[in-house]
Amino acid sequence: MKGYIALLCLVAAVQGRNWDAHGTRFSGSPAELGENPWVVHLRVTKSTGGGLLESCVGSLIGSSWVLTAASCVQDARFVWIRYAALDPVRPGMVTETSMVTINPGFNVTSGENNLALVNINRVVETTDNIKPIALAAPIADGEEPPHQGRFCVYSGRYDDSREVLQCFRANLDYLDDGTIVADEMGSLRFKFDVGSPLVSDGVQIGVLSGLTERWSAFLQPALYRDWIQSVTGQSL
Repeated sequence: MKGYIALLCLVAAVQGRNWDAHGTRFSGSPAELGENPWVVHLRVTKSTGGGLLESCVGSLIGSSWVLTAASCVQDARFVWIRYAALDPVRPGMVTETSMVTINPGFNVTSGENNLALVNINRVVETTDNIKPIALAAPIADGEEPPHQGRFCVYSGRYDDSREVLQCFRANLDYLDDGTIVADEMGSLRFKFDVGSPLVSDGVQIGVLSGLTERWSAFLQPALYRDWIQSVTGQSL
């Protein structure tokens, strides 16, 4: 993706921004049950993985659909979706998928269009702990985009490395191609966290699609609205 080239330049431009608006160093906090009911943990076996299980994150965007990163589920043979999983070893509920749709523009080498939709093999009942999240509408001309957001990962943090769901606040910048870049401190993010939803004001504005040592890059689902609607049949 062109944005990843620009991302390297952006690091130099805003290096050192590791404090939030209140002057507090960024740090994560363990998620509470029901606090992020749209976050799902995915276990994936791939035709190219020798039968080994891989992990990533996604968001429930409807009663039968999960949005995640294409790199997470590419070449998937089986995908297990784990809901209300503060600890992925003991999720609240598990279902198996019936179909994975990779964005047709996904480029493995560049990471461009790193999005996928996962169809669940059943209708998921909404509860206090399992609930879809709405996707943000495209940003209108002259409208100011969100400059703070929150996302959750299963890789722990510097002072707590347990594999439990931890959530982080971040300041956000936008590249020319629409990629959102988050500057967050205190998180331990790995490739197993791709697909994690970036949320602002109760709606999903990004999907974690790329990582550097310090920065997280998110694609905007709003820029893929037509594709998401055509695959899911949902009106966004």
